[in-house]
Amino acid sequence: MAETLNQRWSAHLVGALWACGVRDAVIAPGSRSTPLALALADHGGIRCSVIIDERSAGFFGLGLAKASRAPVALLCTSGTAGAHLLPAIMEAFATGVPLVVLTADRPWELHGFGAPQTAEQSGLFTGFVRARELLPAPDEDPASLEHVVAVTARALHLACRAPQGPVHLNVAFREPLAPPDGGPTPRATAHVPAFTSPRAVPDLTLVADALRNAERPLVVCGPREADGLAPSLHELAERLGAPVLAEAASNARFGFPQAIATYDALLRHEGFAASARPDVVLRFGGGLTSKVLQQWLDGSGSTARTFVFPESGGLVDPAHRAEAFIAGSLDQVRHGLEEVQTRARGFRERWASAQERVEAALANGMAVAGGPEVLAARELALALPRGASLVVSSSMPIRDLDAYATRSQGPLRVFANRGVNGIDGVTSTALGVAAALGGKTALLTGDLALLHDLSALVAARKLGLSLTIVVTNNDGGGIFGFLPVAARTRHYERLFGTPHGVDLSHAAGLGGATLHRPADVESYRRALAVALEGGLHLVELASRRDENVELHRALNARLAQAGGDERC
Repeated sequence: MAETLNQRWSAHLVGALWACGVRDAVIAPGSRSTPLALALADHGGIRCSVIIDERSAGFFGLGLAKASRAPVALLCTSGTAGAHLLPAIMEAFATGVPLVVLTADRPWELHGFGAPQTAEQSGLFTGFVRARELLPAPDEDPASLEHVVAVTARALHLACRAPQGPVHLNVAFREPLAPPDGGPTPRATAHVPAFTSPRAVPDLTLVADALRNAERPLVVCGPREADGLAPSLHELAERLGAPVLAEAASNARFGFPQAIATYDALLRHEGFAASARPDVVLRFGGGLTSKVLQQWLDGSGSTARTFVFPESGGLVDPAHRAEAFIAGSLDQVRHGLEEVQTRARGFRERWASAQERVEAALANGMAVAGGPEVLAARELALALPRGASLVVSSSMPIRDLDAYATRSQGPLRVFANRGVNGIDGVTSTALGVAAALGGKTALLTGDLALLHDLSALVAARKLGLSLTIVVTNNDGGGIFGFLPVAARTRHYERLFGTPHGVDLSHAAGLGGATLHRPADVESYRRALAVALEGGLHLVELASRRDENVELHRALNARLAQAGGDERC
């Protein structure tokens, strides 16, 4: 077969993707992207998932990359298609997830004079990519093939080195887009250049000096999706005598009983919060979900020396309390502080004792008193088996999981789009995680987030993926009820509460999902047991927005009282 220029050129680009570690590609159907779509499908070593909706495709790829910790290719056609990828790319940029975005384009001679489906695509993702390349339409010069490979390899290097993140290759093609004889795209074996990054050992002198005089050292871990590093974090903290305040999405809480998970309740107790202020804080992971914790840390800034370890390259210090940002892996930090001894005596144990009191209160029925949304989060974490994956939506689900889901059967892998905290694309992200990891995967989401991503249910049906979706349905934007605006305008319900009145059985039908509507704790547990056996399941827990706020506030007050140290 005589290969076309487009085929040869696409084969080299795809070969470079493969050589640089891409094993998954998500393809949104289109015409101008035909040469690359065929090259990806014919490669044989790259798994291709076809998602109709580009926005859903972007978040599906985000989930794949989060779970696999490997670069994932996203391919779409020209025109408006690439614009629908922007939300997922913004999230990937904010959280350091390597995506290779391939937007097909018309050649330069079709731009500027009204050719259909033609738009300026070079700056589509300005500010949210680590690199961008405008690749011209293929030509006959052999040097062009070498250059395409080198440029692709360089882009992958920039996507995968710290700080990781998405890169954009805008790829122009001239017609004919499809091979005339329908033959497969040949695999290319071009030389792919290697790129390396310097690996310096972090200078921990400042940290070590601060810790040697510390009596109340504290480790705080926000969202971080790296798998397998939590034992190093806890080992470091134990040696320093420091409690670990581990967020639900930190992957350092579930399966680690020594982690402090009840800090939101404890820090609502004025006496405990005042007496437990740290003198040294080591910060890992992303931005914190708990406003109570973040404000408490900000308030400790005048007396505590704070050091931030931006493992993925992103800087998280919104109140500018950090004395230093120290790059390096967690293992490098642990080894670098191996000989350091603090002056901490009983600080870690005091936090653990207070946590036991909160845990006892939750176990003695307070979780039930918190209402369906509290139970949805707490019981889901308890129901998932060791090694399962849990994806959680922004807004109220992540807050409920963080505040009340304190225990599990064993280690879980937790994923959350907490870079820019959107509720868009969360179901698609969960499907990407399920596709990457297999096993048992659950999603905790809200009704608005579910409705925001209905096309994901179509993708789930098409791809045959198993996912347990737990949705708390309060018929609108429940989180706004916790904000001052709820009591300050007569327009609250129309502008913020936004009741939709949608029967979610129709959403379940869209994806062919089995619908469960448990009425109490026991039936919820049974529904989860059935759903986690496999297939697509929608478990709906109804709640009322007007009751939910008061239930949360009453529960928080009771838990704070239970955990507060009477000696304060």
